[in-house]
Amino acid sequence: MATRICSKSGAKWTIPRYKREWQDICALMPAYLEDGTNGTAITYLDNAKEFISYRLQWVLDDLLGYLRTGRDVLTGQSRLYLGKQARRVPLLASPDFCLVPVKGRDELSKGDGTVGYLVLRYVEDVIPCSSGNRVYFSGGTYITVYDTTRTLWANLNLTKEMKTQLLWEAAQLHKPA
Repeated sequence: MATRICSKSGAKWTIPRYKREWQDICALMPAYLEDGTNGTAITYLDNAKEFISYRLQWVLDDLLGYLRTGRDVLTGQSRLYLGKQARRVPLLASPDFCLVPVKGRDELSKGDGTVGYLVLRYVEDVIPCSSGNRVYFSGGTYITVYDTTRTLWANLNLTKEMKTQLLWEAAQLHKPA
């Protein structure tokens, strides 16, 4: 449920849950909605799922804008760290909001998008299953992703490595002279 806010002029607008409770997001995945449209599924720590009728890239841009950064900026930083032009790269918005890229679904139509994101700090375990891998989060909730186990662990470890580097660089900036 969205929170209603009133401006001084009396105009009303709502703040969606993914902005109000971004700290509780476990995963952002592309999804085909019940009406067949291309949308987004967000999984929260309390095992709730929110389905949004906008593509994942739009929702991600909206959320990162709310957090005062952007997908293009984070992608550029990751590519700079990796030293190559990779398509699926981790997005590190903050030490607590590091997004691990995963294959979230198979495409029905070209250009629908398959890449989703897990929030690193909530990933507790990965267990292979018949349709891919189950990723378990804090609180017991889980989702299925379609990367190979090897690729999934490589992306998780790369994101952890990049987070460690981010924290080290931040500590160097605040180190007394």
